[in-house]
Amino acid sequence: MTKKHITSLTVRIILICLALSFAGCSASKSQLTAHLPLQTKWILEDIDGTGVIDFAQSWVMFTDDGNVTGSGGCNRFNGSYTLKNNILKVGPLASTRMACADAIDNQEFKFLQALGQSLSVRTEKGILFMEGNGGSLRFSEQ
Repeated sequence: MTKKHITSLTVRIILICLALSFAGCSASKSQLTAHLPLQTKWILEDIDGTGVIDFAQSWVMFTDDGNVTGSGGCNRFNGSYTLKNNILKVGPLASTRMACADAIDNQEFKFLQALGQSLSVRTEKGILFMEGNGGSLRFSEQ
């Protein structure tokens, strides 16, 4: 082989390795988003099988940079999250402190308390399920 052929072969091998490396990165990101679609507003539909107050729309949204934002139905919140092996950890959270009706306050408290737990996460047909410590949250995609 000539020096020109060796250099050409080396360049091809490097390009193939880079292409495989980038393909591996995108596959791992798609695995993450397959379990927690990001940049999606998730509307709370149920807490521990008891339903929620519809007009007090509680919701959550996760971004790809590790931030979470949402509303408990009365107060807005934001903070950070991590997701590893389908286990979601949220917090610490900062929240506004508006006065609300007792029923909405109770729902918001349960929602934020549940979000503060380590939760297993899965999606199924546009529904997001979070479960942990004997409790569960169910969301629909807006």
